[in-house]
Amino acid sequence: MTWRFSRQVWLYLAAVFSFGLSQAFAALFLNFYLRALGLDAAWQGVINALPAVSMALLSLPAVALARRISNAHTLKIGAALGALGTALLALSQGPVQAIIGVAVQGAGAALTMVAGGPFMANNTDEKNRVTLFSLQNALMTGAGFLGNLLGGRVPELYAAATASDPSGLGALRAALLVATAFQIVGLLPVLGLRPTGKTQPGGRSFAVRDKASMARLVLPNVLVGLGAGATIPFLNIFIEGKFQVSYASLGSLFAWTSLATAVTVLIQPALVRSLGQLRAVLAVQASSLPFLAMLGFSPFLWMVTAALFTRGALMNAAGPVYSAYAMTLLPEEDRPMYSAVNMIAWNMGWALSSVLSGVVRGALQFGPAFNVLFGWTLAMYAASILAIYFGLYRRAGAGAQASRVH
Repeated sequence: MTWRFSRQVWLYLAAVFSFGLSQAFAALFLNFYLRALGLDAAWQGVINALPAVSMALLSLPAVALARRISNAHTLKIGAALGALGTALLALSQGPVQAIIGVAVQGAGAALTMVAGGPFMANNTDEKNRVTLFSLQNALMTGAGFLGNLLGGRVPELYAAATASDPSGLGALRAALLVATAFQIVGLLPVLGLRPTGKTQPGGRSFAVRDKASMARLVLPNVLVGLGAGATIPFLNIFIEGKFQVSYASLGSLFAWTSLATAVTVLIQPALVRSLGQLRAVLAVQASSLPFLAMLGFSPFLWMVTAALFTRGALMNAAGPVYSAYAMTLLPEEDRPMYSAVNMIAWNMGWALSSVLSGVVRGALQFGPAFNVLFGWTLAMYAASILAIYFGLYRRAGAGAQASRVH
């Protein structure tokens, strides 16, 4: 493994960091901005759901586009749509413009997510692929941490300069315009990306050459999505309701959790060197299960805080290694399709379990409801680990043994 990458890779990583800052700013202020526009909770729910809907609907068309015009050109279109969508959102005067802006943002995200992994895989080899995927994830997480910490200052600075209310529409619009600026800055290095590999001008844009491997790779992520959607979106509600923690303390807690994840992601290449890719994924994910149980069932805030840091860092740190393994296992022409199918499967699992989580919390009291939900999350995470072990790790070991015999 090595930290030496081509100029193409460094251009892509520069864009990733800038996009991460933009996303952190937008996520931090979106609901406050919508409220300042006069949109009620129902409108806020619709607009928050649109990016996931856009990504699910456009993932497969994004695969076709990437195969026909290359991953690099697809990334350029996605980055441009992301900048346009953020600008439309920042300048919107009502719900229609906000919906259009967020939908365009989601379309851009679908293109960049489908093409990003294959682009990195095509510009690396097995020696530095895990390192690159880990670095990309760490940059996104670190940008999120920095964006959350610094983003809160923008409305205050705007209010001080204009003698206005920091919670007013003008101050919040200024924050989203800063997010737009970061999107545009990230677009500049993307414009320097060059295509690699072969394009497919017609006919079989959705064909999958290795269907069995793709199914075995996607299944564990479906299970994780089904488990995570039941509890992870509602951790703020859980911690605040159980321990009466202030919103400010919650924000700091989640920001530092992001930083812990970024640090752990950077350690993953060393773990891969000693264990191998799949064994590293299994070890890290299995180690996270006791901390997930501590997070859900501990009666003490300090234990829940420690578990939140450790579980998030361990579980999320496995993602880049797993993605790098998938890109290595699959043939080049299947890589964009894997990114798309994986995105669709994850979003469907997450959305379904989030809806069911709301039903459970509505039917049961606070404590019993979260006991059931954390039990479900533990079961799904454990099932995902078993799916990786039996579907990928054991088969990889059997294949290596067979090749030695022959």
